[in-house]
Amino acid sequence: TLFPYTRSSDLSSGINAEYGDHLVIKSCMRIGDLPKHSILKSNIEGIIAVFFVEKPTVAMFEKLLMKLKLKFAESEEGLDVAFANNIQEAAIFIKRSEPFPVEVKVQLTSTVFRDEDVSKETMKSDKAAKVLDRTACLNVLALLRQTKWFESRMSVSLIVVLQLLKDLNKRIPAWSPLSTWSLELIVERCARTKGYSSQPPQFSPAEVIRRVFELFASGFLLLNSPGLNDPCEKEPVDVLGYLSAQEREDLTASAQYALRLMVYNQLYKILGVAQPPSLKRPLQAPRSSCPESFKQKGKS
Repeated sequence: TLFPYTRSSDLSSGINAEYGDHLVIKSCMRIGDLPKHSILKSNIEGIIAVFFVEKPTVAMFEKLLMKLKLKFAESEEGLDVAFANNIQEAAIFIKRSEPFPVEVKVQLTSTVFRDEDVSKETMKSDKAAKVLDRTACLNVLALLRQTKWFESRMSVSLIVVLQLLKDLNKRIPAWSPLSTWSLELIVERCARTKGYSSQPPQFSPAEVIRRVFELFASGFLLLNSPGLNDPCEKEPVDVLGYLSAQEREDLTASAQYALRLMVYNQLYKILGVAQPPSLKRPLQAPRSSCPESFKQKGKS
């Protein structure tokens, strides 16, 4: 209910109406975690991609920002909403803090960026027309491809595992370098280790998360690793190529310790919850101490 347009087509029709017969906005689409149904309660963020027919310019960006402010002023929620914008990211941020924090990010892009060949003349003409940053617009298109891939490959049980790993990503420093996209790819690959099929095998969430820990614990990230290929890019791209040597070692040690906790029926320690009452006499804890890479943020 934060966004004043009930349908994505309402936003595009509102802008196009000001230009008469000239079509400016092609469509609007929700991308990112919102259509994936993998948003955490502690971090409610949504991304709306606005696709222009031509390359979006600074003038179009400012007009869209003004249109959104006017639309919010007409609604009852307009007083509780704060606006921010970042030209470099081609993004407009709409934030609300009550009754709980919510943020909607509106990003501008166009498929023209992906189809055209980049040359010095193209860059010169874009600069003269004050076109928005090319890299930021291409990142929106990449996020759209990732969202479509997610919708076609992930099942409900895998989304549960992804939410657990995203929570781990926020609590455990060793897991924080991993991006959401890399976690999605790893979860999907670990659920298909018994052979490729159009639908993933029916593994329980506990089995899948154990496979994820086994993958990292085996030294998958260490030297001479084949990496993790991005299925949404034409050229070979290692999704985990940005990790440093120290981050790879921390992730490996953290996964090995988490795997030992699962063997000793202490999954609740990984999830960061209280010990279930049913575990009156748990198995003996592993003798190895908790590595620094697995300690939660703000705790010693």
